[in-house]
Amino acid sequence: MHQLDSNGGIQLFLYLDKDTEHAKKLTDKYLKDKDISDFKKSDIGKISAGFFKKLLVKQDCRTLFEGFHIIINHLIDYDTAPEKDPRVEKAILYISKTTEKSLKVKDIAAHVCLSESRLRYLFKKQVGQPIQSFMLWIRVINSLNLVLQGKPLTETAYDVGFWDASHMNRSYKELLGVSPSALKKYEKELKIVSCHKSNLNTFKTEILKEWSASKPFKTITI
Repeated sequence: MHQLDSNGGIQLFLYLDKDTEHAKKLTDKYLKDKDISDFKKSDIGKISAGFFKKLLVKQDCRTLFEGFHIIINHLIDYDTAPEKDPRVEKAILYISKTTEKSLKVKDIAAHVCLSESRLRYLFKKQVGQPIQSFMLWIRVINSLNLVLQGKPLTETAYDVGFWDASHMNRSYKELLGVSPSALKKYEKELKIVSCHKSNLNTFKTEILKEWSASKPFKTITI
């Protein structure tokens, strides 16, 4: 667990899969010989404070995702990524919409008219993580709102494609570092909304003064 004294300021956290190209480039540039970097090598300071403040109150996933890329570009001078192969995009959409527990990579490959080995290669190259890791991540995203809404864990696990509650529990600990039941403890202070209707796969966290409040007083991207 990490602790941060924000001194009354707004903090923006971006969580990256360590196996993605973005994370690897950040590590190579800033963390080769240290655990924490102050980004002195970056031109992140060129981004105005107003940009970050506006980003924190955006409501749509695409705008948040584009803002994320602006930040990453300033940190690592990341070139604009080439457009994804339409078959990879089709695979992402298929994975995002299915709750089939027995879904296998070969099934997805057949759906997008690629060999399994070719799909694995293209997916890892263009998305930045293995396709099976992505499949697990999508199930965690799709289950998160249900967990925080109080739906029983066994029912939630079944609805989003986990084999059982134990499988979902292990997946949460692996990807988020906490169990579903631990997340429930934060629900009086946090409302986490997953942008599962798009392929951007990001999170938006809305901080409420009271759980019953209709509007947040702070919105944070994850």
